[in-house]
Amino acid sequence: MRLNFKRFVFLRCTSLHASARLTVAANFAVSPSLAYLPEAHLSKLISLLSLELPLELAGTASGYCQSWKQLYFQRHLEAELEKFDPASSDINDLRRLLTFSSKFVNSLHLQQLPSHLDLQVIFDAMRSGIAHFSLTYGLRNTGMNYDRAMFGMKLSDCRSVAKMLEKSETLITLALPGNLLEDDKIRMIASGLVDNHSVTDLDLSHNKIADRGVRALVKVLDSNNVVTFLNMQDNQVHVEGGQAIARAMKSNHSLVSLNLRLNRLGDEGCSAICAALSGNTILERLSLSSNGAGPQTAEALSSVLKSNDTLREIDLSGNALGVEGGRSLREALTENMTLECLDIRLSGVAEDEEVAIADTLLNRLREQALKK
Repeated sequence: MRLNFKRFVFLRCTSLHASARLTVAANFAVSPSLAYLPEAHLSKLISLLSLELPLELAGTASGYCQSWKQLYFQRHLEAELEKFDPASSDINDLRRLLTFSSKFVNSLHLQQLPSHLDLQVIFDAMRSGIAHFSLTYGLRNTGMNYDRAMFGMKLSDCRSVAKMLEKSETLITLALPGNLLEDDKIRMIASGLVDNHSVTDLDLSHNKIADRGVRALVKVLDSNNVVTFLNMQDNQVHVEGGQAIARAMKSNHSLVSLNLRLNRLGDEGCSAICAALSGNTILERLSLSSNGAGPQTAEALSSVLKSNDTLREIDLSGNALGVEGGRSLREALTENMTLECLDIRLSGVAEDEEVAIADTLLNRLREQALKK
């Protein structure tokens, strides 16, 4: 009888709990509070809530971190920003959404912003701070209404980015790929980056940055900056820009990865960058792919590899290193014990030298794996 009585009490309590959850869920729109609710009942109650609840109320019920619900808030906010039209939308409604979403969103990836909204509106409203921000001024579904002027950043947009960078203390990643950025525009953005001490990952790929813009940008790479990853692939950097980067690398103490693929550095620019690494003990990944590098670059890099013990990955593919360049690189690897990847495909290197380099690095990786 005692066992039956305990079972009766258990079932009765379970029934009362279920009834209470139903009551809270039914009245959640009137009293949106989950305070003091035991953790064991929280997920069950949330599953009972109406899917028609306003976003502000639904958010208060989402006791989560890094879940699909957080992703929903991010995607929803991105969609609202991308379609925002100041002529037909209320800026105050957008500010309210930004303020509420700041509880859950720390990353924004925008592929279009036809309104050219002042970015300070976004960052001021999201007081908890955005850590990762990616923006491309593209335009979807243009069809026959295509106009090149609709694409890319304006000078006013760059000024907005610079002001945002001066104030931001939480932004870690800034990506501005494919925005038709040229020298004057990147100089404006660089003015905000000079005094910024939070951005560690900077992506400026697929733009039109040339030597003058690079000279302004390398000020970001001085000894006091914290940029760790710099992506400058597919721009218009020539020899002078490469030499400016080389000078900056001599005093830089933060850059771990530098991507200069698909620029126009030539053999002189590439060799200057490689030679500058002789005293650099920070850089781990370097890409000079498809830059017109030649034997001078191979010789400079070979000299550096004999003493450098921090470089891990180097991409020299799509250049014209030549047979002698390949030979000097292979010989340098006998004195370097830390390099893990050297890509020299389509660079005029003799096939046997290319195979020998690949075998050396593969055996090195196998030995490292066995030690672990």
